Amino acid sequence: MTDKIYIDNSQFMELVSDLATQITEKAFGDDTYIFIKYGTDGAMYFPETAFSEDAQDYFNDKYTELEMMFNTIANIYSDERQ
Repeated sequence: MTDKIYIDNSQFMELVSDLATQITEKAFGDDTYIFIKYGTDGAMYFPETAFSEDAQDYFNDKYTELEMMFNTIANIYSDERQ
């Protein structure tokens, strides 16, 4: 087996996150995001978007799956794990 390849943690996280986001968007389509218009105190804030609850769970699973695939198949790791 080849030596482990370590890349900057922020770059590794961005790569895995972007891939997981694309997969999540394809799986959930228009139901991927929710739009948040109000704060918990009832005051109006600038609208924000977030994953729907189901999409967030799916994203989390895909992120973990992709991270493991990079680690076990490509031997690529975040430098935070050194």
